[in-house]
Amino acid sequence: MTYRIVIDKPQCVGHARCANVAPHLYKLDENGYILAEGFDVPQGEELAAFRGSKACPERVIKMFDEDGQEVRRSPTAA
Repeated sequence: MTYRIVIDKPQCVGHARCANVAPHLYKLDENGYILAEGFDVPQGEELAAFRGSKACPERVIKMFDEDGQEVRRSPTAA
């Protein structure tokens, strides 16, 4: 299964918890704000992407499956 991360970038307040969990997936600017508005989750990185999304206290990061359904439970790595 493929997954996509979608980020409501204007609502990011720079806690940087997503990057603390998965720095290789969640890239930040020099001020600690998320750079991307979303990305396709690389195969094998599903759990890290999910954990990073759930680490956001503002809940501006969401993970969706290939059917467009929000992932609410931890996926297993493919």
